[in-house]
Amino acid sequence: MTVNYTTYDGRRGSETLNPRTHADITTLSQGDVHPYDYSRILGIFRVKVLHPSLGNTTQEVDILWVRFYEFDEKYRGGWKARRYYRVHFANSTNEDAFGFLDPQDVLRAVHIIPGFRYGTTRTLPGSLARWGGEGNEDWTYYHVNM
Repeated sequence: MTVNYTTYDGRRGSETLNPRTHADITTLSQGDVHPYDYSRILGIFRVKVLHPSLGNTTQEVDILWVRFYEFDEKYRGGWKARRYYRVHFANSTNEDAFGFLDPQDVLRAVHIIPGFRYGTTRTLPGSLARWGGEGNEDWTYYHVNM
């Protein structure tokens, strides 16, 4: 998937995203804690939708299957704190841990850095949300590169 954006100096730029190598994205936040939401792409799909409002025709729709990061409100980050913002994966028992997004809602790719010093957690053992070589652990926290 390709995301087009405007650079800081008014030029056009683009990024290529895929679930295996460049999977972390940012969208505008729906809440008031932080201006952006962060997610990891698990799959990119084109589905055919049949809905009564469309009559007897189908419509193709592009969707992203994502796993959401939660913003860590207890951790002070940002320019004033001179530290990266900290996020972690939403608990897998939370019904909002996974979801679907419209690809047009993606602002940019984002560089998410594992917080190695905090160790790992097993919040999602044996999941389809991981590739084969990743094992059954996630990092406890991640930092959002600014």
